[in-house]
Amino acid sequence: MPRTAPPAAGIETELLMLARWLEAVQRRQRYPMDRAAYLLLRRLDAHGPQRVAELATALGLDGSTVTRQLAALDRAGHISRRSHPDDARATVVEPTSAGLEAMASLRDYRRDRIAGHFGDWTESEQQNLHDVLQRLNEVLRRVAVDGPGDHRP
Repeated sequence: MPRTAPPAAGIETELLMLARWLEAVQRRQRYPMDRAAYLLLRRLDAHGPQRVAELATALGLDGSTVTRQLAALDRAGHISRRSHPDDARATVVEPTSAGLEAMASLRDYRRDRIAGHFGDWTESEQQNLHDVLQRLNEVLRRVAVDGPGDHRP
């Protein structure tokens, strides 16, 4: 009787291939805004003005990385900076109307593309994928923030 591989073996393979195909698809796209800028604008739109440290923590990034990404958004006129309302020594970042417009345009384009890719899936199947991806992202966030725990290379 053949031995069945544990689920972790299949998950490992599928995650590896997911990363590979996401890279391949990303290289073929010519988005008007890079993924990092888009993600920062999405975060600012959803959660309001934030300090660089808050953005870095929320996205699992180093503060210097976020600062560089924000500099590019600033040059494009997509963000503005102002004093924190509760602490004038601190600065918060917020999207400009041009930034929100650019982000919304790209979001709509991406959502239309995704809807087309999954057009032959039922609404229930699409919802199940959303739920599983949400759970996967939570696991990955915990690993990124808390560390992997007991792991071997």
